[in-house]
Amino acid sequence: MSLENLLLFAGALLILFVTPGPGIAAMIARTLDAGPWHAAVYGVGILTGDIFWFTLAVTGLAAIADQLGAFWMAAKIVGVAYLSWMAFRAFWSAWTGARPKPVFRSGSKTSWAATYIAGVAMPLSNPKPIAFYLTLVPAFVPLEAINLPTYLLMVAMMAALAVPTAGAYIGGAHKARIWMTRPSVRRGADILTGCVMTAIAIVLLVAR
Repeated sequence: MSLENLLLFAGALLILFVTPGPGIAAMIARTLDAGPWHAAVYGVGILTGDIFWFTLAVTGLAAIADQLGAFWMAAKIVGVAYLSWMAFRAFWSAWTGARPKPVFRSGSKTSWAATYIAGVAMPLSNPKPIAFYLTLVPAFVPLEAINLPTYLLMVAMMAALAVPTAGAYIGGAHKARIWMTRPSVRRGADILTGCVMTAIAIVLLVAR
């Protein structure tokens, strides 16, 4: 694997991670809803899903993906259900002016696990990373030249680029969270968040 190939891979990853999409929107909403640490756990879940697709491409199993329709549908249902729940919470907050009680106690092991699983489900059901890892990556990276050390290096590159980009989005959302304590601002933000989450859930549901 040449340095040029690795740089191309890094550049493509940076564009993928920086460009706003369903994953970033959900992560920002998670920051506003439960705080930066829950958003970080959600981001780790997204990265896990990305690594799954990258591994699938590297190991030459992309052709098998089309045969696993039931698995992808299950992942899609998890992602859509989570986004729908977040949309409901946002609309409920805008309507009542009070935050509804969470399904899981904040900070509990169940809450962290649910957040992580929802994060994993996002890229598994999102066409953006699927298209990137299974079609675009093989186009400019010679997959046959990837051995175990190179694979580990590329995964480390994914983590190194994902952490600061996700951190920037989470940090910005967390700062805005303080400003959004004003009732009028909070209500408008809740309505906007609910609309965005609903739209993303619909896109994931109908996407093939």
